[in-house]
Formats: sequence, C-alpha cells, structure tokens
Amino acid sequence: MVFWWHRRSRLMFRESRVTGRMNLQLSLHLPLRLSGQKLGRRMRRLAMNFGFPAGVAVLAMAVAAPVWGQTTTRTQLSASTESDNGATKTVLTAHVGDAMGGSLSEGSISFETAKGSVGSAFVQNGVASLALDQLPQGISSVTAVYHPAGSYAASSASASVTPAPASTTPSFSVTGSPTSLSVSPGDFGTTILTITSSNGFSQAVNLSCSSLPAESTCNFNTTPVTPTASGAGQSVTSTLQISTEAPSGAMQDLPGFGKSTSGIAYAILIPGILALAGLGALRRKNFGSFRVLGIVLLLGAGVLGTSGCAARYWYNHRPPSPNSGTPAGTYTVVVAAYSSNGTSVQNATPLNITLTVK
Repeated sequence: MVFWWHRRSRLMFRESRVTGRMNLQLSLHLPLRLSGQKLGRRMRRLAMNFGFPAGVAVLAMAVAAPVWGQTTTRTQLSASTESDNGATKTVLTAHVGDAMGGSLSEGSISFETAKGSVGSAFVQNGVASLALDQLPQGISSVTAVYHPAGSYAASSASASVTPAPASTTPSFSVTGSPTSLSVSPGDFGTTILTITSSNGFSQAVNLSCSSLPAESTCNFNTTPVTPTASGAGQSVTSTLQISTEAPSGAMQDLPGFGKSTSGIAYAILIPGILALAGLGALRRKNFGSFRVLGIVLLLGAGVLGTSGCAARYWYNHRPPSPNSGTPAGTYTVVVAAYSSNGTSVQNATPLNITLTVK
C-alpha cells in the first residue's frame, strides 16, 4: 500500500492486488474534513472496496492528518490524602507520557475544578504533583490538563477527590484562570483570580505574590477585595499581571580601550601627551612653525583635559549599565491570600502559577 498527499489537500490511497491472473488497481480520494453523514458513507465504501482493515487505516489517516507533526501524550491523575503535622492535605499527582510510554520532562499541568484552577505544577520525569491544604467547598472531582511544550499535544485526565469536610466556620478560597503562563522577556501574562466566600465570610482579603524571577514584577488591579456573605457578590475577581523585562542598555566602549579604563585616565593620558609635544615644540630657538604648533598643542591639551572630566562627556560616551532582562527559565509564582479582623489572621490555600519565560 502506498500513501501520498494530493496537491489539493486530498489523500490518495492506491492498493494493488494480484490474485491469480487478475490485476485490480483502485484509487480513492478522501477529503480531509468529513461531516458525520459523509464519514459513515466513506466508511462503508472503504469496507466494501478494500476490506474493513484497509478502510479503517485510510480513514484514520484522513482524520488525523490535520494534527500531524504533534506527538500524542497521555495523562493520568490520582488523588490521595496525607497527614502533615496533624493536618490532612489533598495531594494531586499527574503522570504524563508519550504514546510509547516514555516519561516527559517539559510542559506543565494545571489542576482544574468547576470553580477554576486550584494551581499548576511543572512536569519533571513524567510527574507533576500539587499538595492542597483544603479544596474549595463542593468540589468532588479534579481534571489535570497538560500544557505542552515543543511538538507535544495536549491531553487531560480526571479523578474523583474527597470533598472538603462540612464546616460552619466562615472562610474563603482562591482559584485562578489560567494558572499556566508562557511569555517572552518584555511581555506580560495575566491571570483572573476568583475569591469565593463560604459560610457567611465577608471580610477584606489581601493578595500578594512571591517567588518571582529576577527583573519581573506582579500587580493586582484590585487588592484588597471583599466578597459578600451571599448573593452575586459571594465571588469577586482580581486580575493579576506578571510583567517581565527585555534586555536593554548595551555597553559601548571607546575603540582601543578596555572596559576597566576610567574617564580620568582618558583626561590625563591624551592631554598629557599633547602637552609634552607642545612644550617640546616651544623650546625651539626659532619662532617659526614649531612654536605655533606647540601653542596649538597646549591649547588642545587644556581643552581635552577640561572636557574629559565633565559629566556630559561621561554621559555621552558611557551609556547606562546593560540590563540582561528577565532570565529564561521556568518559575512557580505563589499567590497568597489572607484576611485579618484585627485579632486573628485567616489564610487561604496558596495558589501556584507556573511561569515559563522563553
């Protein structure tokens, strides 16, 4: 069997069968995009003409053709609980691999719920895990979504989790969308944070972020935010913006001199040579061209010596130190949310945001 692409985006299948003295040669053109009804008709026609296995093979190639070039991935998710200093945590563990079973070490996993993402984690050796102090109330399942890097395809998997125990204590939770960001130096990424109150919580919630890469900042369009005890204001949002810096301010050196040479050396060395040459010319006995040259050299030495130490000379010939910008790499930015009533502080489970700087 031979497969090749037709110039008009049609897939041609040609099969030669030799049965005794008969030589049967069939050709079929398949459109790459087939509707549901056309798909069924093509399937039956292929089965009649080529037999069921050949028909399925050609159809699979026609349907999968638009996503050729991406490596298929598989994601599995499991949820467990563990005890940490008397507190019970929910641990979400995602396993990511390719179709052949190999483990991946790139990309990230965001753990999505019906109320938004509860955080993200990078994939290392095929595993991405996230430990949560408490899940948002009412959540009984979590979906792990793989955000690929390079030529890999996205994939996802879901798992049931033990809902948070019923409580009457006023509290709040924080989720985000998206929690996996990828930017180039000089660009910024945004995440919509949702703060949801439970059991009548209605106090101000302060937001902050930490673990940022060098030469980057984070800003919230609203902080603090105050959800209401019930009704439409029970969930409020705030937009988080993480900004990075591009490289700038390249250093420019004067030709022939190293980076360590100071402006004072320039102001002494060059005028000094001109002054010595001028004095040597003035010592000539005849008041001729050499003495005129000596006077000119002395005047030039005075002008250069004065201007070489000037602030404007330094500014024009020595730009600001270079800024290398935000380093490329992967970072986990932690968003913290807390509320204080003057006597006690209440914290929500931190939200992890994976940031990739290209």
